[in-house]
Amino acid sequence: MANADILPFEFQHFRNAIKKYIDEVTKLADDLREETEKENRLIDEGFYALASNPKEKFVVPEPREEVPYFNFAPLQNALEELTRQASAFEKASQNIQDDFDNAKELNTLLKDMERSLLLDQGLPNRPWFRHHIYAPGIYTGYDVKTLPGVREAIELREYDRVNGQVEILAEVMMHFSKKIENAVNLMQ
Repeated sequence: MANADILPFEFQHFRNAIKKYIDEVTKLADDLREETEKENRLIDEGFYALASNPKEKFVVPEPREEVPYFNFAPLQNALEELTRQASAFEKASQNIQDDFDNAKELNTLLKDMERSLLLDQGLPNRPWFRHHIYAPGIYTGYDVKTLPGVREAIELREYDRVNGQVEILAEVMMHFSKKIENAVNLMQ
């Protein structure tokens, strides 16, 4: 990379990773919804009470709050825009000539791409982590959580936060896509 006239970036792999992460959080919400419905049904139909040992004190758990359906459409729209811009970047980068006039400006834009995935407000419950695609989990030490704002809101059953985190993440992704579009415009 040190000797490259233009930094060798591509965004298709990033786009594929983001699609995978969106699919994961969507499945997480669906699985949690099914699990909660099943658990609540077992409680309501008395199966916990029937299965308890009468010689031991046992308290039947309270039913959990139902998992609502979340609006993941902003993420899908942002993913679609990221797909378009990643393809446009790939096509434009194949047509760059050796005597490219905007190389310095393009390299400056590309080297700062990762910063567009940060927000000054940070993540909920830990504003010092500002990356909205990858961050250590609240309870995982340094293990990474992908799409941490959305994922952790679902995992922690903080349902009133999920759609807001989806909107924030979609904005981050759209901002990233806009940077790619700016790079494509420089290459034309």
